[in-house]
Order: sequence, then C-alpha cells, then structure tokens
Amino acid sequence: MPHIGINGRSLSRQLTGVQHYAREVTHALCALSPKDVNFTVFFGREERTAVSELPAAASSIPAGGPVRGIIWEQTALRRMIRKAGIDVLFNPANTAPLNPPASSVVTIHDLSFLLFPEYFSRAFGTYYRTLIPRIANQATAIITVSDSSRQDLINHLGIAPEKITAIHSGVSADFCRRIKKADLEAVRQRLGLPPKFFLSVSSLEPRKNLRRLVQAYGMLPADITEEFGLVLVGAGNRIFTDPAYTDELARIPSGSVFTPGYVTEDDIAAVYRLSAALVFPSLYEGFGLPVLEAMAASTPVITSNRSSLPEVAGTAAALIDPDSPEEIAAAMELVATDSGTRTLLIERGKKRAAAFKWDKTAKATLEVLLAAANR
Repeated sequence: MPHIGINGRSLSRQLTGVQHYAREVTHALCALSPKDVNFTVFFGREERTAVSELPAAASSIPAGGPVRGIIWEQTALRRMIRKAGIDVLFNPANTAPLNPPASSVVTIHDLSFLLFPEYFSRAFGTYYRTLIPRIANQATAIITVSDSSRQDLINHLGIAPEKITAIHSGVSADFCRRIKKADLEAVRQRLGLPPKFFLSVSSLEPRKNLRRLVQAYGMLPADITEEFGLVLVGAGNRIFTDPAYTDELARIPSGSVFTPGYVTEDDIAAVYRLSAALVFPSLYEGFGLPVLEAMAASTPVITSNRSSLPEVAGTAAALIDPDSPEEIAAAMELVATDSGTRTLLIERGKKRAAAFKWDKTAKATLEVLLAAANR
C-alpha cells in the first residue's frame, strides 16, 4: 500500500496564491480517501493542535517563519520522512528537502524569481535561484499549474518535458455561494470600502503591475472616478520593493484609492461580489487564482494577455496589454459603462470557473504521486 507524505510547511502561512494551492490540494488529496493509499501530512511543532482533520505528524521543532521553515524542511522533515517510511513526498509550495530520502514530487508554480530578478530582494532571489533548479533536478517528477509554466520550466531550467505535468488549480465553492445583502454591507463597512469600486487582489510586488493599474485609473473620465473608487487588496512584503507604485498613488486625488491591506479568507468572497470588476493586469503569473475566484463570484474580470492568464481566463475575461495603461483604462471604462459587456463577462466567467475544481486537481495529482512512488 503506497504511503504518500505531504510537506505541510506552508499550510499555516498567510494565504497567498501558493499557500492557497498547498492548503486546498492537500485537503482535496486527503478527502479522496483511496482505499489502497495512506497519507501523512508533516508539520512543525506549532501545528500540533491545528490539523485534526488531516492525517498529520508534527515535529518537535517549529516550521514557521522563513529561516526556521528552511531549517525544519532540510532537517526535521527529512528525519520524519525516514521514520514514517513513506514512498513519495509531495511538496506543494515550490521548495523541498534536498537529496530527499524518498521519491519526491514538487509543484513549482512559476519562475518569477528567475524571469524577474529585479523585483525580488537580493537574499530571496539568490536563495530561490540556487535552490529551485537543484530541487527540480532531484525531483522524481514535477507538477506545475499551467501549460505556460510548464513551458517556462522546459525553456529556462532545461527540464525534460516528460518529467513535468501541468495540472490546473481549482477554485473553492465558497466563492460561488450567495451572500446576504446585509452581510455584504457589513463587510463593506468593516473594511471601509466605497459604494462602487474596481478591485485588485494581489500582493504588492512589482510583477503585479499595480503601478500601471493606478495610472490607468487616473486616466478614467472624471465622472467614472467620482462614481467608482479603486480598492487595492493585498499585503506588502519585505522581499518585494516597488517605489514606483507608491509614487503613482501619490498622484491620485485623496479619497479615491483604498488600501485595506490583507483581507481574510472569510471576507474576500464578499469583496469580490461588492466590486464592479476585478482588474488583474499582472506581468507574469504561474496561474492567477484571483481571476477564477472573481469569475466564480459573478464578478467581471479584466486581465493580462500574457503568461498563463489567457489560458486560465479563456474567452471569459477582457484581455489587455499590461504594459498599456491606456488599454487597461479603456477596459475599465467599458465595464463601468456598458451593461451588456458586464453581463457577458459575468455569464462567461461563471461557466469558466465551474470547470476548475480542486477534486479534479487532486485526482490528477494523485496519479503523478502514485507513478513516482512506483519508480
């Protein structure tokens, strides 16, 4: 009976795209409950009481924090793998133990650290550029989240195509649920959001292209900016720097742009539903989960025509050149003023999002893990 271990280092961290994937695919894998497979999810000390719903094993040392997490992953996790006698270790969040004592499958989400090194701190960028190629070479198999990212891994890391499987992420059913008007209004009041607004959901790293989004908002006709605010949801991070974004914000009249910071999972579905449109003009994405989340929440989407985003959005979003603030602004104006366009994007978006399910992701992932366990 195959015994599959799952690296749970990132499961308790603040939910960004990679951490969201790690949590959702881990829960979906364990929920499959195949009769001839055992799962063990490995955690640090701090998770001993937080994962009762998973078949978990916790170490005596913590795994939280960047440095402690690296130490745990490269030392304690290796010991736990040996002790448990697992056949294959699944690492869902880019990193993995070097020289693993069992077969290893790693999900590498994207190569932003390699393709956009100027957007990362020197320490973080150097660490990833050193570590990820070694992990990729040592892995029995690699999963990535889009055909676009798979091609990047082939082109830029020289990985054999047959070693990489592209498996799309899913979108949680929570984003499809109906939310009472009173509950929506409560979220609006608590977060201090305007009555109408365009929405961005992303970290504040330069790759997300918020500088040009703010520029585009400033180009909109006055009657639109008077009616619609711009809400930028997302947390800053010390490994990213983008002074140009701050400079652009300073040029926008006070009271037009709202930055509530990181919004919890409990509130984000309501924020999508409150918004007039999600504007996601990222320069590069491995997948772009907010695009599907917004679609599932019946929110029109404007997104980039680059990397994985056309693959994920299909014909259900307004695709724009992310280098052109004018093009971004034109799409925002169209969605704000044309009810036919809004309705079309909403209906197409709901159908598109319905095709991406976490149980489907888990089943495809399990196939890769079982094949690796048998090598």
